[in-house]
Amino acid sequence: MSTPSSIDFQIMWNRLIAVVEEQATTLIRTAFSTSVREAGDLSAGLFDRQGRMIAQAVTGTPGHVNAMAESVTHFVAEIGAQDIFEGDVLITNDPWLGTGHLHDVTIVSPVFRKGTHIGYFACTAHVVDIGGRGFGPDGNEVYEEGLLIPIMKFAERGQVSKDLLRLIRANVRTPDQTVGDIYFSCRLQRGG
Repeated sequence: MSTPSSIDFQIMWNRLIAVVEEQATTLIRTAFSTSVREAGDLSAGLFDRQGRMIAQAVTGTPGHVNAMAESVTHFVAEIGAQDIFEGDVLITNDPWLGTGHLHDVTIVSPVFRKGTHIGYFACTAHVVDIGGRGFGPDGNEVYEEGLLIPIMKFAERGQVSKDLLRLIRANVRTPDQTVGDIYFSCRLQRGG
């Protein structure tokens, strides 16, 4: 087997960028939230098993890219490699673990190849409603912003947490739109 050349590396790099750019473009094209669909208020990226970013989409906002990159390492530390399975989907909007504010929801999907966990796809998207006082600077503390979702599994081994769905639906004004964005982010990253 020959050693990869600089051209080989450039081809691989361009392919990685194309994959995450397609991820971001698909999120925009299919989003329920107007902030994602019309303003591109999102980020998308590919990470290694340790949560280090390998590639990020050019499409999206710089603040989300940094927040997403920071939060993936927290997912890895919180969930732990021993508890990551094929079909899992992880979620949070915890502002202290990287998302910035409660309206930014980060979805992380582990990637497996032939049964071996090799990395993660992730995206952060601004959902229009997360409950609370509504969108604006009126709140005096984070609890007034709305529902805080700690790092947890949205789906385990392909089974979506019905209790988490019920909790989200009960705490937002636009449940179909909010849950629709979360579901589609999960399906996109799992190749569904």
